[in-house]
This record gives sequence, structure tokens and C-alpha cells, in this order.
Amino acid sequence: MNPLQVRHVREALVRQFEGHIDLSDLDDKAPARHREQSFLSRALAAMAVQHLVGTGPSEAAISVIDGFDDWGIDAVAVSEDVPHVWLVQAKWSDNGNASLDQASALKFKQGFDLLLREEYARFNKRFQGLADRVDRAFGEGEIKITLVVALLGRPVLADAVEFVFKQACKETEPMTDVKVMGLPDFHELVRAGVGEPKIGLTARLDGCASVPEPFKAHYGTMHAGDVASWYEEHGDRLFAKNIRTSLGLTTVNRSITDTLIKRPAHFWYFNNGITVLCDSVRRTAKFANAAGGPGDFVLAGASVVNGAQTVAAIHAAVKQAPEVASAGRVWVRLISLEDCPEGFATEVTQATNTQNQVKARDYAALDERQARLRDDFALSLHKTYVYKRGDVDPAPAAGCSIVEAAMSLSCANRNAELAMRAKQNQELLWEFGANGTYRLLFGPQPSAYRVWRSVLVLRAVLAHLVAGDRTREGRAAQVAEHGDLLIVHLVMQRLAQEAFDDQNADWEPVLARVPALTDSALGWLIHHFDAEYPTSSALVTFKHPQKCRQLVDLALGSMRSGQPRPEMPAEYSPAPKEGERRVAAVAVLVNSGAVVDGSPVEFRPVTGPERRTLLPWIAEEPRRGQATWVNDRRRPLLWAADGKQYSPTGLTMQMLKMAPGEPPKAVQGTTRWYLPGVGSLAALADSIRSAENE
Repeated sequence: MNPLQVRHVREALVRQFEGHIDLSDLDDKAPARHREQSFLSRALAAMAVQHLVGTGPSEAAISVIDGFDDWGIDAVAVSEDVPHVWLVQAKWSDNGNASLDQASALKFKQGFDLLLREEYARFNKRFQGLADRVDRAFGEGEIKITLVVALLGRPVLADAVEFVFKQACKETEPMTDVKVMGLPDFHELVRAGVGEPKIGLTARLDGCASVPEPFKAHYGTMHAGDVASWYEEHGDRLFAKNIRTSLGLTTVNRSITDTLIKRPAHFWYFNNGITVLCDSVRRTAKFANAAGGPGDFVLAGASVVNGAQTVAAIHAAVKQAPEVASAGRVWVRLISLEDCPEGFATEVTQATNTQNQVKARDYAALDERQARLRDDFALSLHKTYVYKRGDVDPAPAAGCSIVEAAMSLSCANRNAELAMRAKQNQELLWEFGANGTYRLLFGPQPSAYRVWRSVLVLRAVLAHLVAGDRTREGRAAQVAEHGDLLIVHLVMQRLAQEAFDDQNADWEPVLARVPALTDSALGWLIHHFDAEYPTSSALVTFKHPQKCRQLVDLALGSMRSGQPRPEMPAEYSPAPKEGERRVAAVAVLVNSGAVVDGSPVEFRPVTGPERRTLLPWIAEEPRRGQATWVNDRRRPLLWAADGKQYSPTGLTMQMLKMAPGEPPKAVQGTTRWYLPGVGSLAALADSIRSAENE
């Protein structure tokens, strides 16, 4: 315990987050100390988010969801720059000895599991404002999830607690990791200043040269080992003024690391280098007279504003192979801001990060097969094929792009893993080399007929899935979202005997079969997913190559057997088949007296389309998502927006009609309206029925 450090952190939390942290859920009559402790705990979670994500105090405060129905998660943050979700559990202690017990860790994991299963409606209204951002991130292929434990105490977890987190990571590898922040970390943030920490560095530039005017700068090369030591000591704080921090182990960063390990002498030729902005740059007397030789520099207030990925990748390479990678060299620019005009630092940062970058797809444009395919499209089909980035994609009926072609060919390939790669990250479509995806798709040269017809099948399957979005809930909706390209793959395999290359083939009858094949593929994929992995989330399962291959083999076998596709469980549909039982939910609640007149009830969307339609509409006027319970069997919800009474289903349909967008054909309202801290009206009615039947 360090009382001075605790006081410093407390004062910083009050200074930065007072007026930003939402305490409206606390009883006005609650003791002042309870409100203070709640504020400090929530502010601590916000400070962790501010540091990890690089947001301001107000945005960090919005990420805090602590309160009823938080399921052990105090804050949820999403990076827009790269798909990365941070889930934070914070523990405050006035004495600086906060710790996490096993019960709290298990609840945290339970909340994590609910998010993975996309059961967003189980969370409170604060989370609902973040649900769409989380959902979009979860829909990305290479998502990273970090479980953050923020303790105002020692940054150490007990063995039993550590076991819980290891289990969570094991179940979701490789997407999940754990970060523990303690009192020393928070005090360092406060001491340095969370927004712009001042970092001092030393740098030795070889082949050193200077630019004296109009603004002072120095440039040369540095050993990779020296750059790695910067990151080892300061981590992502090096990038405080950058547009983004390190993106982690991306495809590009892996390539940087591999080059430095395997061909360190070539690294300088293959890399664009690093730009460092400094409050001041001072050259030492050592080597000062050696023109064109080395130069030693002392950097004050240093920040890497371009090359964050290079720095992090260099650090990873030096960790893996220190003796080899340390010898590599990287180009470095040091720019002093001492005599620069106001705003110059921002202009440098923006300019160095917005120049056009060469992507792997651009190398595909150099392949003569793409030019031949363009000509084949024009001459055989009288359509446009675009393969250079920057060219405008044609209208859907007029042709397609190389990206759409690669996605469709990956789904048409007999190897289901190629469809997985396309879903995980489109950059993986442009992997070159003997076993690279690109060669498997475009070599040997596919005909324009095969590519175009594959594209048409891809479009037809995806369009049919989107058209059915409003008819699916729960695990069925998750399989359709996360397994969409595997469903395309299954349909393609059922059409494999069709004449894709025959110029005289009539393709309309083939496309007419696609909707039925799509329904069959989805139905069987859901069936086998439920049978093989009944407790797993689709988000995790459909990122696992072995599990995906197994599910595809099972589904394809069932489709080939000719058996009718299985019916989806009732709970996967917005309108349950057990109509009478569900309609009676309100009567059960009224008869039991389980809900007191005047109890607040809040709306929580269940499906993706509902979230996208209703959450922005509710955000414009929060009363639209609020109601009061009235013990009335027909219309128990008094809507705050207009003061009228509705049934749960009637009110939900009314909201969908009023909000922009087309409402679904049917909806189960009692699953959308929640009693905070209790659960949905439907779930409460079910629990009452179960108790009565015992």
C-alpha cells in the first residue's frame, strides 16, 4: 500500500471524470460514501479504457456499463481502427489493496460468455448503446479481445482467479488475452499524464545527416535492437501522438517480423522507416565532428507518429531471435518541434499516416492472369472486370471486382479453409507463394464464365441470407452471420457438377435453386452446430479451422443424403410456435403479482436489424425505450414516450413502425422488455411457471 499514490490517483479520477461518469442508476437516498465508491470504481474502469484505447475522458466514461445487469463487466470499449474489444472489471480500494476474488472472476467470465453468444439483450441499457459497435467488431475476422483487470492494488492475480482467465483464453484462443493493471500502473499514468505522456529517449543514428531549416530534423539508420529497447521500456506510450497504436500481430506486422528474423540485412530496403516527433532534440558532443558518421541524440517528449507497426514488429522479432534480429537496420527521422508553428505536429502526423500504402492486393494487379481475365470478361461476357485498386467497381449487373472474384472462388474451392480465410481477413486472399491462397484461386487461370457464375452464386446466397435476417434469432442468427461464407461454400459444393465453364449453359435455372440450397445448408449447419457444440458460441466456433471442417463435412453429408432439412428450434424464431404459452406470459406475471405497479421496464433489442433500427432512434429520445409496468392483462406497459398503454408485442411493433426501417413480420415483445436486475418479462414468466410446476 502507498497512501500517496492512492491519493494521486483519486485526485486524478475526480479531476478527469467528475461530471462524465453516469451515477443516475444509484438511489438518491444512497449514502454519500456509497456514491463516492461507485464513482471511483467506475472512473478507474474509464481511466483504464482511456489509456488502452486512447480516448478522451467523456468517451471513456461512456464505455462504463457498471450497474444492474452488467454481468461482472464494468466497461466495454471498442477500437474503430482495428477490430479490438476491451472488457474491463475494476476494483477500487481506499487503502490501495484491491484484489479480485474467484467469484468476481467467474462472473466476469460469465459476462464474457454471454457476449460471445451475442446475448446482448441480457445487458443493461448502458451496454445497449455500445451493442452495435461490439457486434460489428465481432463480425470481423481477426478480432482481438482483451480481458482487463483494473485493480487499485498489486497487479497480481490469485491462482484460482488466474485459472479462470486461463480457461477463458483457452476456450477462445487465439483471439483473447488478459491484461492486469495495478496501482503502480495507474499512478504512472497519472504521473506522466494519460493524454500525452512525456517520454525521454536516446538514439544513435548511423550515416547521420541533418536538415537545419525551416525546421530542425535529423535522419539516419538505427539498429533494430535499439528501437526494440524503446518499446520494451515504454510500450504503446511511444505512440501517444500517433493516429493509432500497434495493431498487434496483423498479416503485415508478421511479414515485418519474419523479414527481420530471416533476412535482417534486407530489412532496411523493405521498410519505410520511423518518424519521431520530439519536444526537443539535442545532439551530444560524441561523434559531433564525424561528418556522415554516427550521431548520438537525446530526445525529450518523444512520440513515434509514423511507424508504430514497425516498432512493435521489431520488438516482437528481437524477442524471438535477439542475436539475429538486433543486427537489422531501420530508417529513422527525428523532428524537433522547438521552433515549429502551432499545429505543425498534427500536420506531420496526418500527412505521414495518410499517404497511399501499397497493399498485398496491389501485387495481384501485376499478375498477367488478371489482365487476361479482364479481357476474357470483356470479350466473352461483355462485362467489366476491375483488378486494380483505385479503379471504380462496376455496377453489379455490369461486372465485378477482383475482390468479389477471389471471395467467390475461395467459396467454390473444395477446401473449406479457403472460405474461412476469406471470412477471417480479406488480406489473406492475396497470400502469394506455393501454398498461398492467391495461387490456389487464380492459378491455373479460371475462365471468365467460371468467375462470373461463381460471383452470381455468392451474391444470391448472401442476398437470401440477408433477406431472412428478421426471421432468425439466437444461435440461428449467429450461424447465418458468422458462417455465411461456409454456407456459400456448401451451396457451391452442391453445384460443383454444374457447367461453370460452358459458355452455352443456361445459368438461370441454376440460380433458381440457390435459395432452397441456402436454406438447406443453413438448416443443417445449425443442426450440427447445436449437436456438436451446444454450449459454444458461433463467434468462437466459426473461427476454428478444425471445427469448421467438421461442421462442413457433417452438413454436406446431410445435404447429399436427401433428407429434408431439420426444423429450427422455436426459440430461434421471432414468432415462437408455442403461441398460447407465450401469449400467457403477461397473465402469469399479473396473476402472480411478481411485478409491482410502477416498476420501470426498459427495451432491449434482440436481433441485429432491431439494434440497427431502434437503438439510434431511442438515443434521439431516451423515453422511447422506457415504460412503466401496470398490472393490466391486456396492456401492461405504460410507454414513457406518449403516456399510452400497450401490450409488450404491440409496443414493440409500434416502435418498429415509427422508427426508420421495415418492421419484421412477427415479434415476441415479452423477450424485448426487461426489468432491470431481474430479466426479461418472458424469462420471469418462465421462472414463475417452473416454480408452480414443481
